[in-house]
Amino acid sequence: MKKQIVNELLKLHIYLDSIIMAILSLAVLAKSIPLGIIAIIITIAVYFVHLRLADAYSKPLYEAYEQQILAENSRITEQFALNSTQALCEIDKNGKIFWKNQAFSDVLPDATTLTGTLSKDAMDQLFAEDEAQTELGLNGSIYAIRAAAPGEDREKRLLFWEDITLLRETETLYEDSKDCLAAISVDNYDEIMSSTPTEEQSQVIAQIDRKLRSWAADLEGAAIRYKTDSYAVFFEKKKLDELKEQRFPILDEMHGIETGADFPTSISVGLAYDAANPAELQKEAVLALDLAQGRGGDQLVLKAGSKDAEYFGGALPTVEKRNKGKSRIVAHALMQQMAAADRVLIMGHTRPDMDAIGSAIGVYCLTKMAGKPADIVLNTVGEAIEQIYNAADAAGEYSFITTEEALQRMTKDTLLVVVDVHSAAMTEAPELLNQAKNVVIIDHHRRTKGAIENATLVHIEVYASSASELVTELIQYAKDRPTLTKFEADALLAGITLDTKNFTINTGVRTFDAASWLRRNGADSAAVRGFFKQRLEFVQKKYNLIASAEVVGNGIAVAYTRETDPAMQVLTAQAADELLDMKGVRAAFAAGRGTNKTMLSARSLGQVNVQTIMEKMGGGGHMNSAATQLAESPEEAIQRLVQILRDDKLI
Repeated sequence: MKKQIVNELLKLHIYLDSIIMAILSLAVLAKSIPLGIIAIIITIAVYFVHLRLADAYSKPLYEAYEQQILAENSRITEQFALNSTQALCEIDKNGKIFWKNQAFSDVLPDATTLTGTLSKDAMDQLFAEDEAQTELGLNGSIYAIRAAAPGEDREKRLLFWEDITLLRETETLYEDSKDCLAAISVDNYDEIMSSTPTEEQSQVIAQIDRKLRSWAADLEGAAIRYKTDSYAVFFEKKKLDELKEQRFPILDEMHGIETGADFPTSISVGLAYDAANPAELQKEAVLALDLAQGRGGDQLVLKAGSKDAEYFGGALPTVEKRNKGKSRIVAHALMQQMAAADRVLIMGHTRPDMDAIGSAIGVYCLTKMAGKPADIVLNTVGEAIEQIYNAADAAGEYSFITTEEALQRMTKDTLLVVVDVHSAAMTEAPELLNQAKNVVIIDHHRRTKGAIENATLVHIEVYASSASELVTELIQYAKDRPTLTKFEADALLAGITLDTKNFTINTGVRTFDAASWLRRNGADSAAVRGFFKQRLEFVQKKYNLIASAEVVGNGIAVAYTRETDPAMQVLTAQAADELLDMKGVRAAFAAGRGTNKTMLSARSLGQVNVQTIMEKMGGGGHMNSAATQLAESPEEAIQRLVQILRDDKLI
């Protein structure tokens, strides 16, 4: 660059001199041609001689000047690097240090290599690309290490070490000081009070209040009681990691409060953090609390912004609520919505079982009482419902249609009733949810992610044994004198029978109340038993699956089969049910391959929460009955299940 500038300046003078000489030569040419030609030749010769002399004279000058500048720049750069407050060093791929400044020597005195200081992965990362960066904790400080290639040498890296300890401490301080809000509700507060003598109720209230305020004090937070059975606890996020590690012991501590009830005191907690503002924090905490209550209570749901919710607790069996007021209200609201609809579509979950079809037939009964046309959406008839479907078809009073037909019949005034499921992806026809303006949900499973949103009426009661039990109660309160056919009573009783395993699990007072009401309205146990008849081949496969079972520890049995069957979901469910009859078995898991996926069913007598286990494998369900569908083989699914059981210290 410098050479080019000098040459241009010299050539500019040569050009001016040459132009003047050329003009004078032309003037001489005008007076005398011979003399003019001689003058032009001399001008041209002088021009080229000057060019050569200019190059010969200027080259040593600018080269000397350039060397002087380069030496000065090198000296300045070297002094700057050596005396810079930022640590610098040059290394090769093996970590050997070729050069370092004083600031780096202060960080790593006498260091000749970074091997052992930087991991191999970090070293490879620094050489992988230009401007690569990594972080390193060293001697109580945190350094951001940025790499750059020095010149053309690609085998070495110049490392810039920046102390970011203060930055990271500031970030940690900011994160730790973020607000956490726990919305707390005492489960079954009314039942606790009604079961406790009047003179002792104030003591129970005081124990609950003291326990929650003491918990808040331990968190250096504040507790506010804003309703008789509801609290809000504020604390800083710095306490959250410790609480998560301990799995929120306040849930178990509440069980120690003595009351007059025959069940422990428990709470539902919705805990939110990392919200955009206080209003959003409150909204997220309330939504998390609703989810905790919808899952049966005695648990904490942790929600952080857009992240998936985390679940803690849920070890206690769900306590049955004896107040039927909600069923009356829901029945009245449901009949109003049916009256306003032009048609009612009813659907359960994919691969419906006896509870799904029984509760659907029960809702069909409600539509007849409301005087509205109705259809049950059913795409395939599996082994589990073949007998009851044939009986319904023979009765000729019920309309079963496919998803395509349902989409054609749906209008903006159509009411869609979803039974025995609340997860959108698990419904018989998820497409209908996108089209329906009015949706009603009737279910008894604990809430999971992917729940149907914007439903106009939600009746999810996890204390209920089955969706058929809930529908039976709704029928009782739908009209002063409800009517249902013998077949409808049989179908509802069959649904209850399935989910209670012949009234041995998940049963409460209201379960027997519903069953006895159905019996009074014509339900026949013999007819119900006929709905459960199965093919000999199916039974053989089921008992082959049961024969493969082994107890992996602590009363937990697992079984799997390599056979494939379209009805594998039903087969594994029934096998898991029957494994519970084995002596010493508290929970059972059975897996087998369906048409496209592996079906894994889980059953428990109540001591093991199989819902939380299935959620970790992508499924869900109820505390005593859950399932999931997986891509891997049945053997691989059982292996992953066993590892989860070990991680949770269940075996």
